[in-house]
Amino acid sequence: MKLLALLFALALPMRITKDTTLPPNGVYHQAVIIAASNVTLDCNGSTFIGDGVGVGILIQYKNNVTIRNCKARGFDVGTYAVGGQNLVFERNDFSGNYVDDNYAIEDLKPIPHGGMILNGIQLARVQGNMSNGNITGIQILNSEKIRVLQNTASRNRGWGIYLYGTTSSSIYTNTVEYNNRSCPQWGVDAGCGSAGIVLTQGSNRNSIGWNILNYDGDGIYQGNTPASASNDNDIFVNQIGHSVANGIEATFSLRNYIHNNTFTDDNYGGWFGYSQQFRFENNVVRGAHVKSVQADNAQASRYIGNTFDGADVLLQPVQGGTCAGNAFDKNTLLNNAQIVTTGCQ
Repeated sequence: MKLLALLFALALPMRITKDTTLPPNGVYHQAVIIAASNVTLDCNGSTFIGDGVGVGILIQYKNNVTIRNCKARGFDVGTYAVGGQNLVFERNDFSGNYVDDNYAIEDLKPIPHGGMILNGIQLARVQGNMSNGNITGIQILNSEKIRVLQNTASRNRGWGIYLYGTTSSSIYTNTVEYNNRSCPQWGVDAGCGSAGIVLTQGSNRNSIGWNILNYDGDGIYQGNTPASASNDNDIFVNQIGHSVANGIEATFSLRNYIHNNTFTDDNYGGWFGYSQQFRFENNVVRGAHVKSVQADNAQASRYIGNTFDGADVLLQPVQGGTCAGNAFDKNTLLNNAQIVTTGCQ
C-alpha cells in the first residue's frame, strides 16, 4: 500500500508557486503546473516525459512567468499557456510530442496538439527554443505583441510556426525547415496544407523577417479564404527554398508588403490569387518549377525591382473576375522569364 501511494504521488504534477531551479539534467515522469504569477522555472536541462496525453508544462491565466532550459516530450502538447501577459520562454525543447499525418489541417484551424501553444497572450518573448518532430511546432492563437526569435521549428508534420488571429507580432531569425506532410489525395510528403510559417484568421500587422524556410510544404502560407485572410503584414529578408507548393502564398490578402526575400527552387515562387493593394519589391525568384509568381484576379499590385530567373510571372483574370490596376517597374528577367498579363486591364 505504501509503495502504491508513493508511485501515485510521483505521478502527480509538479506545482510551481515560487522561483525554482531544478537540479541539472534530471528526468521526471510527470507534468508541471505553473500555479502562481511572477515566477521563473529554470529546469537546468531537466526533461519531463509524458505518456502521450496531457500537457507537459501548463500555464493558465498567470502573468510575468519565465520558463527556461526545460524539455518536455511525449505529451499531447509540450507546453500550453492560456491567458496572461509578459511570458518568456527561452532555450526550451518541446520536441517529440504528438505527431501524425491524419489530422485534418487544410482548413487552417488550430490544432490542439504539438510542441507549444500560446492562446490569448499579451506580450511574450519566445526565444531560442526547439520544437521539432511534432504535428505543429509553435502555435500562437488570439494573441498580441509576441516576439518569436531564434527558434528552430523543423520536421513537424504540419506547421512550423502558426499564427491565428495574432497581431502586431514579430517572427524573426527562426529556422523552419522540412515541415511537410502526407495525405491520401496527394501522396507522401506532398505538402497537403503544411507550411513553415502560417498566418490566418486576421493575423494582421505582423513582421516576418530574416527566417530560413527550406523544404516546407509552403514556405509561408497566408490565407486561405476572404474571411480568414491576413493583411498589412511586412515580410522581408527571408530565405525560402525548395517548397513543395509555394515559396509564399498570400491568397485574398490586402496591403501585404513582401520585399527583399530570396526564393529558390520552389514549385511556385509566389501565389497571390485575389490579393489586392499588394507590393512585391526587390525579391529574387530563381528556378521556380511552374511560375515565378502567379496572381489570379490581381488588383492594384506593384512589382518593383525584382529578379525573376527562369520562370514566368503570370497575372490573369479567372472565373469572371477582374485583373486591373497592376504595375511593373525595373524588374530583371533572366533565362527566358516573361511577364504575362493577358486579359488584365
